[in-house]
Amino acid sequence: INKMGNVATMKSNGVEATISSTNIQTKDWRWTTDFTFSYADNEITELESRSNVISLVSGSSSTHFRVGYPRDALFSIPFVGLNDEGIPQIINEKGEITTTDINFQEYENLDFLKYEGPTEPTITGGLNNLLTWKNWRLNLFLTYSFGNKIRLDPVFSAAYSDMSAMPKEFKNRWVQPGDENITSVPAIASVRQYQNDTNLRYAYNAYNYSSERVADGGFIRLKNVSLSYDLPKSLITKIGLTTASLKLDATNLWLIYADDKLNGQDPEFVN
Repeated sequence: INKMGNVATMKSNGVEATISSTNIQTKDWRWTTDFTFSYADNEITELESRSNVISLVSGSSSTHFRVGYPRDALFSIPFVGLNDEGIPQIINEKGEITTTDINFQEYENLDFLKYEGPTEPTITGGLNNLLTWKNWRLNLFLTYSFGNKIRLDPVFSAAYSDMSAMPKEFKNRWVQPGDENITSVPAIASVRQYQNDTNLRYAYNAYNYSSERVADGGFIRLKNVSLSYDLPKSLITKIGLTTASLKLDATNLWLIYADDKLNGQDPEFVN
């Protein structure tokens, strides 16, 4: 039986600001700019529940919290590269470099985990430009977001089926000895490797939740562009209208900046 309860105390702070300017103002021309900025941060100060390794690195449990960190903190298992067979190596709760010797249910020794950052952005805002000329209006709106980290899809496994979907990063995987010096993408384990080590799944699961599988969530996006034209009053009054306009509008035209580690995934809608 699960029982929900208020088990933590948290402090938070933030600030919001807007700057508006009129850059051009003439008889026919008008150009205005609005810049918005917000910052928000929080920290858990008291906690009466416990977290284990898997809840902290996956963030999928209601107990993935630690005192002194944000409510939405993301932690990772430290990744230290591939071995000469292409198997991921990590640092475990004992401080040892290993492939499979890790206890995902560990509750006590948690300091070995790497704090990546919050999963929710701490900085958000936008930049809006409105350019008017006679009856024409052009509006360009950019949004931005920074300060958060994203756990990449946990797509790696010790074994795959014919139904497994492989992302394009598999093209850069370990294939032969020596590749561990030029890539951090693990090998597709052979049947022999899988049979020789029944715990091989731990290595790949640890890699999925390792420091190597984290991307920066910051982005800048051209969110909206619109062009509108107000029909002349002399024309529309003849058909009984007070105002009328034509508008061409486009949304999400261009992701100007995002972390290359996302491999084309949208930082706003990843996972």
